[in-house]
Amino acid sequence: MENKIKLAVVIPAYNAEATLEACLGGIAASTRKPDEVIIYNDGSTDSTLDIAERFGVTVITGENRAMGPAYGRNVAAHSSNADLLVFIDADVQVHPDSIAILENAFLDQPDIAAAFGSYDDAPSSRKIAALYANLRHHYFHQNSNHEATTFWSGFGAVRRRSFLAVGGFDLQFSEPSVEDIEFGIRIRRSEGRILLLPDAQAKHCKDWGLFQLWRTDIFARALPWSKIIVSGQSDGADLNTSTRERTISVIAHSIWIFGLLSILMPSALFALIAAVALFIALNKGFFTLLARTGGVALLLSGICLHWLYYIYASLVFALVSLTYRPPLKPQKVEHIAGE
Repeated sequence: MENKIKLAVVIPAYNAEATLEACLGGIAASTRKPDEVIIYNDGSTDSTLDIAERFGVTVITGENRAMGPAYGRNVAAHSSNADLLVFIDADVQVHPDSIAILENAFLDQPDIAAAFGSYDDAPSSRKIAALYANLRHHYFHQNSNHEATTFWSGFGAVRRRSFLAVGGFDLQFSEPSVEDIEFGIRIRRSEGRILLLPDAQAKHCKDWGLFQLWRTDIFARALPWSKIIVSGQSDGADLNTSTRERTISVIAHSIWIFGLLSILMPSALFALIAAVALFIALNKGFFTLLARTGGVALLLSGICLHWLYYIYASLVFALVSLTYRPPLKPQKVEHIAGE
């Protein structure tokens, strides 16, 4: 069947030689071939450019210094006249039918402005930290409301007219962060619905290290996301501050509190055991996925990592709530000059 809309894939890439070949290979193997593939080479110093040229895609070479994925996506998107922009990170390998699933959603539902998919449950890295991080993301998207309130640029699509209408990604995010969440809030507020399509899956090829995961979770995700929520920009898109999530955070903190109390008061041991059991029960689905994927080792490690996740994420949110004073007037979104 002839394609009804023109579709462009946009990939921001910075020193992506370890994953870019898999990324472009996945696109080449897609049942829905893009009309164009545009890579923004963000000042890479490795063989990223050589790999891109070998696949024959369009390459836009950026500044000598990295400007960040928000900037790269904006430049590449403005260079295309496609009806639909599909953003794919350079460390993401889409499944053969996933681009088609995204496109069909836009063809079937003219009122949607954006849509995004999900990581699959088979990340390429088998490190504990990488399995935990990637499966956490997979589980969340597989079990979230399909009427989304934010956007995900790892593998997501937006109508070009909607992209231009909101000014693209905010250039205040000069490093990978929550620029896609902030972008999605503006899209949903002014342009229409955003869909989460859990069947549009892709493999994450990022080889997470433990400290890299913690740094990203805290400084690139929890901190700026908390500021967005506290400033009132989220319009109800408080994904990680729902009643259920807050309840789990309280239980997570009760574990260390009862742990300390049990040293002085042996009777507190029963409360500690109950808190641990409740924490596990409330995360049963995710922990079952960890056990099925990586056995006992990943299950036990994942329980500890997930407990820590709730501890530091909630502490960051509490700290921001107490200390952050947002600007009195909404900040103007910085985007590509002249667009």
